[in-house]
Amino acid sequence: MSYLESKGLLATASEDRSVRIWKVGDLRVPGGRVQNIGHCFGHSARVWQVKLLENYLVSAGEDCVCLVWSHEGEILQAFRGHQGRGIRALAAHERQAWVITGGDDSGIRLWHLVGRGHPGSGVSALCFKSPSRPGALKAVTLAGSWRVLAVTDSGVLYLYDLEVKCWEQLLEDTRFQSYCLLEAAPGPEGFGLCAMANGEGHIKVVPINTPTAAVDLALFPGKVHSLSWALRGYEELLLLASGPGGVVACLEITAAPSGKAIFVTERCRYLLPPSKQRWHTCSAFLPPGDFLVCGDRRGSVLLFPSRPALLQDLGLGGQAEAGAGELGGGGDSGEEETALTEWGPVSILRSLHGKQGVTSVTCHGGYVYSTGRDGAYYQLLVRGGQLQPVLRRKCCRGMNWVAGLRVMADGNTVILGFHANEFVVWSPRSHEKLHVVHCGGGHRSWAFSDTEAAMAFAYLKDGDVLLYRALGGCTRPHVILRESLHGREITCVRRVGTITLGPEFELPSFMQPEDLEPGSEGPSLIDVVITCSEDTTICVLALPTATGSAHALTAVCNHISSVRAVAVWGVGTPAGPQDPCPGLTAHVVSAGGRAEMHCFNIMVTLDPSTPSRLACHVTHLASHRLDEDWDCQRSRRRMVKVDPETRYMCLAVCELDPPDLGPLVAAACSDGAVRLFHLQDSGRRLQLLAETFHHQRCVLKVHSFTHQAPNQRRRLLLCSAATDGSLAFWDLTTVLDHGSAALEPPAEPGLPSRLGPPCLTVQAHSCGVNSLHTLPTREGHLVASGSEDGSLHVFVLAVELPEQHEAVGGAELAPQLHVLEEHSVPCAHAAHVTGLHILSPSLMVSASIDQRLTFWRLGHGEPTFINSTVYHVPDVADMDCWPVSPEFGHRCALGGQGLEVYNWYD
Repeated sequence: MSYLESKGLLATASEDRSVRIWKVGDLRVPGGRVQNIGHCFGHSARVWQVKLLENYLVSAGEDCVCLVWSHEGEILQAFRGHQGRGIRALAAHERQAWVITGGDDSGIRLWHLVGRGHPGSGVSALCFKSPSRPGALKAVTLAGSWRVLAVTDSGVLYLYDLEVKCWEQLLEDTRFQSYCLLEAAPGPEGFGLCAMANGEGHIKVVPINTPTAAVDLALFPGKVHSLSWALRGYEELLLLASGPGGVVACLEITAAPSGKAIFVTERCRYLLPPSKQRWHTCSAFLPPGDFLVCGDRRGSVLLFPSRPALLQDLGLGGQAEAGAGELGGGGDSGEEETALTEWGPVSILRSLHGKQGVTSVTCHGGYVYSTGRDGAYYQLLVRGGQLQPVLRRKCCRGMNWVAGLRVMADGNTVILGFHANEFVVWSPRSHEKLHVVHCGGGHRSWAFSDTEAAMAFAYLKDGDVLLYRALGGCTRPHVILRESLHGREITCVRRVGTITLGPEFELPSFMQPEDLEPGSEGPSLIDVVITCSEDTTICVLALPTATGSAHALTAVCNHISSVRAVAVWGVGTPAGPQDPCPGLTAHVVSAGGRAEMHCFNIMVTLDPSTPSRLACHVTHLASHRLDEDWDCQRSRRRMVKVDPETRYMCLAVCELDPPDLGPLVAAACSDGAVRLFHLQDSGRRLQLLAETFHHQRCVLKVHSFTHQAPNQRRRLLLCSAATDGSLAFWDLTTVLDHGSAALEPPAEPGLPSRLGPPCLTVQAHSCGVNSLHTLPTREGHLVASGSEDGSLHVFVLAVELPEQHEAVGGAELAPQLHVLEEHSVPCAHAAHVTGLHILSPSLMVSASIDQRLTFWRLGHGEPTFINSTVYHVPDVADMDCWPVSPEFGHRCALGGQGLEVYNWYD
């Protein structure tokens, strides 16, 4: 509710998705009343906040949209960018013309009202239709952001200059009547060139300022399917044209010293892999210019040498396929056809973007970014002359046609695409649609250009050229005061490691030395923490030890459903001891809804371009879904049906010895299974090795630990916990041994092996176990668990290894497990215990959804209470703890409906 005293107006918000305006009379006199004078319907969910200004009405709600209305109920602006379950807080200042919103995603954003942001936006018709310009428009393109080129079905090429604001005929060629492709060269002003192609194999390269100097070539005996430009700085300009049979002609464009003439020479020809629609769609130089990256209509990304002679120089001659062709390469001079060698790609990522094709390739910062009509964009790396996928990302919901990617001056990227009948410029960083143009869809001729001065989008509609132009480029003049973390509940928190910054390194901007915690060692330690959430994202955070702030480094958005668990292993440094640059690397595996699992690598270092910030690089390694695991068994006609509701509840990584074997990943599943996956090829392949349905009910937790006895083989043990309160212990050391008795034959051919019976079962609680942790001690292993009934259970587990001479027939005997001592605390908490960590043999901490963080003293007898504190995160789902230093104590990170970090000094 908001009241404007100067006009006697009152605005109210309701759960019926409406905002209503009331005229309030003087209620102190008889006859004074409140009259409804208008209602506003524009939100798609409950409206929670409303602010009434002199000229505007601002509302925000559960749909994560902030709307600006006139007092007559007309929507003037819509601000979108928050994620999750809505916008909870709203403030506005009409004189300064800004609105500030705070959302459930913990982000705070400042938006500018009409008149203060985004000048020069709008769609205007360029009025092409005229008796002096016969014919219908066939194609349109942009040469920079202020010149529009269009060609008609009569073969006439026109130019529209936004400064002169009139159409000018450049040339006419009847050979380009019925079918014509039109592409302008890249660059701030389109490099002053455009290219035309027809259905008879002819190419025309036209200088825009001197169209009479156009150059004609007859490249193919048939249709030219596509054209694309590739520009390397201002040094090298290539035009690629696809003809019949997958042949791509590479033309080099040079200018005469006078600048009044151009020369077009055919450098070489490439050959695309066989496919039904065999032509390229886009191309770009890979710095420093030795290779060309291309995308084709089949969805593949290909790597070609920019000059065939480079193959011998780089030692890649044997990797490129070459064939002889008899396609002509002459022009109008009547030269005889010559035999040209067609060079194949040196590297291929087949069908990376599916059957709809690749729409763009962009090279920036040592990476290649490709987009496609599958609704995704990839980050690729060229290593040793081979393309390697690094990361796959999805765009905003509903954008199934990703048309391109642009890198801004500040290093952030924006995505171009089509959402139904709208052209959208979307920011992955702010999750915001920066520009929306109702163009009718991407199945029409269109072009996009972006410069520092302005961005432009031209398209054909209703027989005319329409142009959307926004001054200032793609960026929006709003400020993110505080970056968001997650839009919904956090389900898992895991610490990766700590980065130590010495005095020789500049401190990141988010570290403020004046906010030092008492007893800290100074602002030189940064904890790196990973959180996952129901919003399908995984976030990498930086938590400076000396401050109470959390800074989001990057977000991974590969999952299609809620992410329930993450596990970390292989933490190291980015370089060897000879490199003093601080940072860390780690392998991460995540799992969640739809029985989906992803494995990736993270590397956190100081950004070389901006030393005052940390940079996080994510490399995607492998993916896995249960319903896709047996696709290779189609020949056996046996496919496993998996319930779509099946989800992974918890993960545990079991590192094998030697490490070259790759780790095992144990997953607790909602369908009652404990599944073992083997990570092979340095984490690039996930293979389902074995499973067991021992618990016969939902498995909530898994936890792995090792047992090392003198002169004995290192044993790998796994503990699983279910909703019946039982704990089961398994010996995994011999799982990968050939002929091991730990694995039983599968129930049916083509299915994974069955994990044998557990070594020990303990009934620890009367209901579900939501937290589990272990710690090695002199007597054995200290095991602690927390339950839904608020109880704690602590016991000492002894592991007895049989002697080698006791084995029969060479088979290794399983270890004997038994409980030495156990204790229970029935009413440790008033609700579910969802976090538990044994800090030392004498100290344990537990967390519950009663919002209590409690520390316990361990030793002889049952755990004794030390102290307890209240935290502010509702429905905490997970907790991770780690020691910082003897002076600083321990740090606990709690995740639920938010994230809180608690420092505890013993």
